[in-house]
Amino acid sequence: MQNLSSTQREILLALIELYNRQKKMIKSKEVADMISKDEGTVRNIILSLKVLGLVDSKPGPNGGYLPTLKAYEFVKNPSIIPILDKLSLYRGNIETDVKVENIELLDITNPSGNRVILKISGDTKKIRPGDNVRLGPTPYSRLVIEGVVLNAEEERREIIIDVKRMISIPKERVKNIISKRLISLKPNMTLKEAAGILYSAGIRGAPVLDDNSNVTGIITTADLMRAFYDGNLNALVSDYMKRDVITIKEDDDIMEAVKKMVTYNVGRLLVMDAINRVTGMVTRTDILKSIAGLEGLWSI
Repeated sequence: MQNLSSTQREILLALIELYNRQKKMIKSKEVADMISKDEGTVRNIILSLKVLGLVDSKPGPNGGYLPTLKAYEFVKNPSIIPILDKLSLYRGNIETDVKVENIELLDITNPSGNRVILKISGDTKKIRPGDNVRLGPTPYSRLVIEGVVLNAEEERREIIIDVKRMISIPKERVKNIISKRLISLKPNMTLKEAAGILYSAGIRGAPVLDDNSNVTGIITTADLMRAFYDGNLNALVSDYMKRDVITIKEDDDIMEAVKKMVTYNVGRLLVMDAINRVTGMVTRTDILKSIAGLEGLWSI
C-alpha cells in the first residue's frame, strides 16, 4: 500500500479486519475504538479511501462502511492480522522466547474456530506438535488466541495451530466492573475477626488499611489457611498479610488488569483513584463476568 499514508493504511486494515470478523457494515466508531483514534478523524480518512474506490458506504442508522474488492486486491492478503510489536507466544502458562510477527487466518469466514499460521522469530524447536499455546492480546483488535500446535516449520519460520478459542477483549475501564462497596480490614484485627468479615461479605480477599486509609497490605483466604496450618489462630492481620500489593488505576483499561494478573500471577488488584486512594478491588471473577469466554486466559 505504497500510495496510502500510514493513517490511511491503518484505518483500511482495521476496517478489513472488522468486516472479516463481523460480516456486516462497520461503523466509524468501531474502527476508531479499535485503533484508538478520534472518530471524526477516522470518518474523514474513510471518505478519502472512498474517493480512491477502496471503501463503500451506506447511510442511515443501519448503514456503515465496508471494504471494496479493490481494497482486498490492494491489501493482497486480507486474512493477515498485522502486528506492529512482536507478541510473545506462551506454552501453557510459560512465556517462551518465540515471538509472533503476524497471524494469518486460513479461513477468514470462520474466525471462531479454524487454523491459523503464525509467522515467528525465535527457536521453533521449543514448540512441538500437541503443545497448548496462547498469544495476545493483539494491538487494535485485542484478540486472544488459544490453540494446539499442529506443525512447526523451522525453515519457513511458521507455526500452524488449531484454534480452540479466539476472543476479543472489549474496551472497558476497571472502575466500571468493580463492586461499589469497599470491604477493608485493619492491620491490628485478629485473623478470626478478618475471617468473619470475609465470610459475611462472601469475598476471598480484602485490602488492609491503616487509620489514615493508607494501604498497608492485602490478605486473602489463602493467607488465613496458612495461619490455620501454622496453628496461629490468634495472630493479627498484620502478621499474615502480603505487603507487596499490586495496584491498578481505576481509569485503566481492563486489558491492563489482565496483563498485570498474568504477569504477577495474582487473582486480584487494588484499584486506586487519581490521588492514589484505594477505591476497590478488581478480581479475576469480575473480569470473567464482564468478558464471556475469557476463562481460557487463566487455564490454558
